[in-house]
Amino acid sequence: MSCSCERKKIMSEQSRVSELARKCAVMEQTMVAVYRKADGTFSFAPVGEEIKGEIVEYRHYL
Repeated sequence: MSCSCERKKIMSEQSRVSELARKCAVMEQTMVAVYRKADGTFSFAPVGEEIKGEIVEYRHYL
């Protein structure tokens, strides 16, 4: 399996992305939104940035 296929497979698991978002929120001491992109994968971004997708959950640093 190529690298991009493996990365897409991993990023399509909400639980993995949610845990990464939690770790980011703790490191940055901010609130992070986990969202689903149009291709079915998940990503996260700090709240306040432009998000192109459906927000699934918010993760807080506390």
